[in-house]
Amino acid sequence: MASTLNFNVFTAPEKPLVGDRPRPFGDTMAWDPMTSTLIYGESDAVLVDTLTTEAEAEALAAWVALHHRNLTTIYITHGHLDHFAGVSVLKRHFPTARCVAAPGAVELARKQQVAFYRKLLPGRLPAVIPLPDPYNDEVLTLEGHELRIIQQGHTDAADSTSLYVPSLDLVVAGDVLYNQCHQYVAGLTPENLANWLAALDRLAALNPKVAVAGHKKPGAADTPEAIEWTKRYLTDFARLREETSGDAELFGAMTKQYPGWAAPQAWLMFGLA
Repeated sequence: MASTLNFNVFTAPEKPLVGDRPRPFGDTMAWDPMTSTLIYGESDAVLVDTLTTEAEAEALAAWVALHHRNLTTIYITHGHLDHFAGVSVLKRHFPTARCVAAPGAVELARKQQVAFYRKLLPGRLPAVIPLPDPYNDEVLTLEGHELRIIQQGHTDAADSTSLYVPSLDLVVAGDVLYNQCHQYVAGLTPENLANWLAALDRLAALNPKVAVAGHKKPGAADTPEAIEWTKRYLTDFARLREETSGDAELFGAMTKQYPGWAAPQAWLMFGLA
Protein backbone atom coordinates (compact mmCIF):
# COMPACT_ATOMS: atom_id res chain seq x y z
CA MET A 1 0.00 0.00 0.00
CA ALA A 2 1.34 3.43 -0.97
CA SER A 3 2.14 5.84 1.85
CA THR A 4 0.70 9.34 2.10
CA LEU A 5 2.72 12.04 0.40
CA ASN A 6 3.31 15.59 1.59
CA PHE A 7 5.25 18.54 0.22
CA ASN A 8 6.93 21.75 1.33
CA VAL A 9 8.18 24.73 -0.67
CA PHE A 10 11.44 26.62 -0.01
CA THR A 11 11.59 30.18 -1.36
CA ALA A 12 14.87 32.03 -1.83
CA PRO A 13 14.53 35.84 -2.01
CA GLU A 14 15.75 37.88 -4.95
CA LYS A 15 19.46 38.65 -4.92
CA PRO A 16 21.41 41.58 -6.39
CA LEU A 17 23.67 41.08 -9.36
CA VAL A 18 27.00 42.75 -10.01
CA GLY A 19 27.25 45.19 -12.91
CA ASP A 20 25.55 48.27 -14.24
CA ARG A 21 22.01 47.96 -15.48
CA PRO A 22 22.07 47.72 -19.29
CA ARG A 23 19.24 50.26 -19.64
CA PRO A 24 18.90 53.78 -18.13
CA PHE A 25 15.77 52.77 -16.22
CA GLY A 26 14.68 50.27 -13.61
CA ASP A 27 16.38 49.33 -10.37
CA THR A 28 19.78 47.75 -9.90
CA MET A 29 19.81 44.33 -11.51
CA ALA A 30 18.61 41.45 -9.38
CA TRP A 31 17.61 37.83 -9.81
CA ASP A 32 14.02 36.78 -9.30
CA PRO A 33 13.10 35.04 -6.04
CA MET A 34 12.79 31.33 -6.75
CA THR A 35 11.58 28.05 -5.31
CA SER A 36 12.57 24.47 -4.60
CA THR A 37 9.92 21.91 -3.68
CA LEU A 38 10.37 18.81 -1.52
CA ILE A 39 7.86 16.01 -2.07
CA TYR A 40 8.12 13.35 0.62
CA GLY A 41 6.56 10.19 1.97
CA GLU A 42 7.15 8.23 5.16
CA SER A 43 10.81 7.50 4.40
CA ASP A 44 11.91 8.95 1.05
CA ALA A 45 11.81 12.30 -0.73
CA VAL A 46 12.25 13.96 -4.12
CA LEU A 47 13.58 17.52 -4.45
CA VAL A 48 12.63 19.67 -7.42
CA ASP A 49 15.33 22.21 -8.45
CA THR A 50 18.34 23.28 -6.37
CA LEU A 51 18.58 27.09 -6.50
CA THR A 52 21.61 29.06 -7.62
CA THR A 53 24.25 30.19 -5.14
CA GLU A 54 26.37 28.22 -2.70
CA ALA A 55 24.65 29.92 0.26
CA GLU A 56 21.17 29.24 -1.10
CA ALA A 57 21.97 25.61 -1.74
CA GLU A 58 23.46 25.18 1.74
CA ALA A 59 20.33 26.66 3.27
CA LEU A 60 18.21 24.41 1.08
CA ALA A 61 20.19 21.32 2.12
CA ALA A 62 19.76 22.18 5.80
CA TRP A 63 16.02 22.64 5.25
CA VAL A 64 15.75 19.29 3.46
CA ALA A 65 17.62 17.62 6.34
CA LEU A 66 15.02 18.91 8.79
CA HIS A 67 12.47 16.62 7.14
CA HIS A 68 14.45 13.50 8.15
CA ARG A 69 13.82 11.71 4.88
CA ASN A 70 16.08 9.81 2.50
CA LEU A 71 16.54 12.09 -0.50
CA THR A 72 16.48 9.65 -3.42
CA THR A 73 16.14 12.01 -6.38
CA ILE A 74 16.80 15.60 -7.38
CA TYR A 75 14.72 16.55 -10.40
CA ILE A 76 15.61 19.60 -12.51
CA THR A 77 12.67 21.15 -14.36
CA HIS A 78 14.64 22.86 -17.13
CA GLY A 79 18.14 23.80 -18.20
CA HIS A 80 18.53 27.37 -16.93
CA LEU A 81 21.55 27.46 -14.64
CA ASP A 82 19.74 29.10 -11.72
CA HIS A 83 17.74 25.88 -11.26
CA PHE A 84 20.63 23.41 -11.18
CA ALA A 85 23.74 25.32 -10.04
CA GLY A 86 23.28 24.07 -6.47
CA VAL A 87 23.40 20.37 -7.39
CA SER A 88 26.95 19.77 -6.11
CA VAL A 89 26.05 21.23 -2.71
CA LEU A 90 22.97 19.03 -2.38
CA LYS A 91 24.98 16.00 -3.50
CA ARG A 92 27.60 16.74 -0.86
CA HIS A 93 24.94 16.53 1.81
CA PHE A 94 22.95 13.72 0.17
CA PRO A 95 25.54 11.69 -1.76
CA THR A 96 23.21 8.80 -2.68
CA ALA A 97 20.64 11.04 -4.37
CA ARG A 98 20.56 10.90 -8.14
CA CYS A 99 20.09 14.13 -10.10
CA VAL A 100 18.06 13.84 -13.31
CA ALA A 101 16.30 15.95 -15.91
CA ALA A 102 14.56 15.36 -19.21
CA PRO A 103 17.06 14.98 -22.08
CA GLY A 104 16.16 18.32 -23.65
CA ALA A 105 16.69 20.09 -20.34
CA VAL A 106 20.11 18.47 -20.01
CA GLU A 107 21.09 19.74 -23.47
CA LEU A 108 20.08 23.28 -22.57
CA ALA A 109 22.00 22.98 -19.28
CA ARG A 110 25.07 21.94 -21.26
CA LYS A 111 24.86 25.21 -23.25
CA GLN A 112 24.67 27.52 -20.25
CA GLN A 113 27.41 30.16 -20.13
CA VAL A 114 28.67 29.50 -16.62
CA ALA A 115 31.41 32.14 -16.88
CA PHE A 116 28.78 34.79 -17.58
CA TYR A 117 26.81 33.82 -14.47
CA ARG A 118 30.01 33.89 -12.40
CA LYS A 119 30.51 37.53 -13.48
CA LEU A 120 26.98 38.38 -12.34
CA LEU A 121 27.40 36.53 -9.04
CA PRO A 122 31.17 36.66 -8.33
CA GLY A 123 32.31 34.22 -5.66
CA ARG A 124 28.76 33.09 -4.95
CA LEU A 125 28.24 30.12 -7.25
CA PRO A 126 29.46 26.64 -6.28
CA ALA A 127 32.94 25.83 -7.55
CA VAL A 128 31.64 22.75 -9.36
CA ILE A 129 28.38 22.75 -11.31
CA PRO A 130 27.65 19.26 -12.64
CA LEU A 131 24.95 18.53 -15.19
CA PRO A 132 21.95 16.39 -14.30
CA ASP A 133 21.74 12.96 -15.89
CA PRO A 134 19.24 12.46 -18.75
CA TYR A 135 16.03 10.77 -17.64
CA ASN A 136 14.02 9.26 -20.46
CA ASP A 137 10.94 8.01 -18.64
CA GLU A 138 7.74 10.01 -18.23
CA VAL A 139 7.21 9.19 -14.55
CA LEU A 140 9.21 9.34 -11.32
CA THR A 141 7.97 7.19 -8.45
CA LEU A 142 7.99 7.93 -4.74
CA GLU A 143 6.76 5.29 -2.31
CA GLY A 144 4.27 3.91 -4.81
CA HIS A 145 3.07 7.31 -6.08
CA GLU A 146 3.55 8.74 -9.55
CA LEU A 147 5.26 12.05 -10.18
CA ARG A 148 4.42 12.62 -13.82
CA ILE A 149 6.75 14.63 -16.04
CA ILE A 150 4.90 17.03 -18.35
CA GLN A 151 6.84 18.07 -21.44
CA GLN A 152 6.05 21.75 -21.95
CA GLY A 153 8.26 22.81 -24.87
CA HIS A 154 9.55 26.38 -25.05
CA THR A 155 8.23 28.64 -22.29
CA ASP A 156 10.83 30.89 -20.63
CA ALA A 157 13.36 28.23 -21.68
CA ALA A 158 13.53 25.57 -24.34
CA ASP A 159 12.43 22.06 -23.38
CA SER A 160 10.75 23.07 -20.15
CA THR A 161 8.99 20.51 -17.98
CA SER A 162 6.59 20.50 -15.04
CA LEU A 163 5.79 17.79 -12.50
CA TYR A 164 2.26 16.65 -11.68
CA VAL A 165 1.57 14.66 -8.51
CA PRO A 166 -1.99 13.32 -8.78
CA SER A 167 -2.20 12.08 -5.19
CA LEU A 168 -1.55 15.63 -3.95
CA ASP A 169 -3.43 17.52 -6.69
CA LEU A 170 -0.10 19.32 -7.03
CA VAL A 171 1.79 20.78 -9.97
CA VAL A 172 5.39 21.86 -9.53
CA ALA A 173 5.50 23.96 -12.64
CA GLY A 174 9.08 25.14 -12.96
CA ASP A 175 9.40 28.34 -14.96
CA VAL A 176 6.26 27.62 -16.94
CA LEU A 177 4.62 29.42 -14.02
CA TYR A 178 5.47 32.68 -12.24
CA ASN A 179 3.67 33.92 -9.14
CA GLN A 180 3.62 37.69 -8.56
CA CYS A 181 7.05 38.02 -10.20
CA HIS A 182 7.90 39.84 -13.38
CA GLN A 183 8.63 37.18 -15.96
CA TYR A 184 11.68 36.50 -18.07
CA VAL A 185 10.38 37.50 -21.51
CA ALA A 186 13.60 38.38 -23.35
CA GLY A 187 13.42 36.92 -26.82
CA LEU A 188 9.71 36.10 -26.58
CA THR A 189 8.39 35.36 -30.08
CA PRO A 190 4.78 34.88 -31.20
CA GLU A 191 5.49 31.16 -31.55
CA ASN A 192 6.98 30.90 -28.05
CA LEU A 193 4.10 32.93 -26.63
CA ALA A 194 1.55 30.58 -28.16
CA ASN A 195 3.39 27.55 -26.81
CA TRP A 196 3.74 29.10 -23.33
CA LEU A 197 0.02 29.85 -23.19
CA ALA A 198 -0.73 26.27 -24.30
CA ALA A 199 1.59 24.95 -21.56
CA LEU A 200 -0.32 26.97 -18.96
CA ASP A 201 -3.62 25.61 -20.31
CA ARG A 202 -2.15 22.14 -19.92
CA LEU A 203 -1.56 22.84 -16.23
CA ALA A 204 -5.02 24.34 -15.77
CA ALA A 205 -6.62 21.25 -17.33
CA LEU A 206 -5.20 19.18 -14.46
CA ASN A 207 -7.34 21.26 -12.07
CA PRO A 208 -4.64 21.28 -9.36
CA LYS A 209 -5.34 22.42 -5.83
CA VAL A 210 -1.76 23.66 -5.50
CA ALA A 211 0.53 25.13 -8.18
CA VAL A 212 4.14 25.95 -7.31
CA ALA A 213 5.83 28.49 -9.56
CA GLY A 214 9.53 28.34 -10.37
CA HIS A 215 9.75 32.00 -9.41
CA LYS A 216 7.40 33.57 -6.89
CA LYS A 217 7.23 36.55 -4.57
CA PRO A 218 8.18 35.47 -1.02
CA GLY A 219 5.06 34.86 1.02
CA ALA A 220 2.80 34.36 -1.98
CA ALA A 221 0.43 31.40 -1.71
CA ASP A 222 0.96 28.50 -4.12
CA THR A 223 -2.45 29.05 -5.65
CA PRO A 224 -3.55 27.72 -9.04
CA GLU A 225 -4.79 31.25 -9.75
CA ALA A 226 -1.16 31.96 -10.65
CA ILE A 227 -1.78 30.06 -13.89
CA GLU A 228 -4.20 32.75 -15.05
CA TRP A 229 -1.97 35.51 -13.68
CA THR A 230 0.93 34.21 -15.77
CA LYS A 231 -1.24 34.01 -18.89
CA ARG A 232 -2.49 37.55 -18.35
CA TYR A 233 1.04 38.86 -17.85
CA LEU A 234 2.20 37.29 -21.10
CA THR A 235 -0.71 38.63 -23.12
CA ASP A 236 -0.34 42.08 -21.54
CA PHE A 237 3.35 42.09 -22.41
CA ALA A 238 2.65 41.11 -26.02
CA ARG A 239 -0.01 43.81 -26.33
CA LEU A 240 2.01 46.57 -24.67
CA ARG A 241 5.08 45.73 -26.71
CA GLU A 242 3.04 46.69 -29.78
CA GLU A 243 1.45 49.76 -28.16
CA THR A 244 4.58 51.36 -26.68
CA SER A 245 7.60 53.06 -28.23
CA GLY A 246 10.86 51.63 -26.98
CA ASP A 247 12.06 49.61 -24.03
CA ALA A 248 11.75 52.33 -21.40
CA GLU A 249 8.11 53.01 -22.19
CA LEU A 250 7.35 49.29 -22.24
CA PHE A 251 9.11 48.83 -18.91
CA GLY A 252 7.09 51.66 -17.39
CA ALA A 253 3.81 50.32 -18.75
CA MET A 254 4.38 46.83 -17.39
CA THR A 255 5.52 47.98 -13.95
CA LYS A 256 2.45 50.23 -13.79
CA GLN A 257 0.24 47.31 -14.82
CA TYR A 258 1.79 45.04 -12.16
CA PRO A 259 2.67 47.20 -9.15
CA GLY A 260 4.23 45.38 -6.24
CA TRP A 261 5.29 42.37 -8.26
CA ALA A 262 8.81 41.16 -7.48
CA ALA A 263 11.93 41.83 -9.56
CA PRO A 264 10.76 44.14 -12.36
CA GLN A 265 14.42 44.44 -13.33
CA ALA A 266 14.51 40.75 -14.28
CA TRP A 267 13.99 41.84 -17.88
CA LEU A 268 17.21 43.82 -17.73
CA MET A 269 19.59 40.90 -17.28
CA PHE A 270 19.73 40.15 -20.98
CA GLY A 271 17.86 43.08 -22.49
CA LEU A 272 14.18 43.37 -23.29
CA ALA A 273 12.46 41.36 -25.96
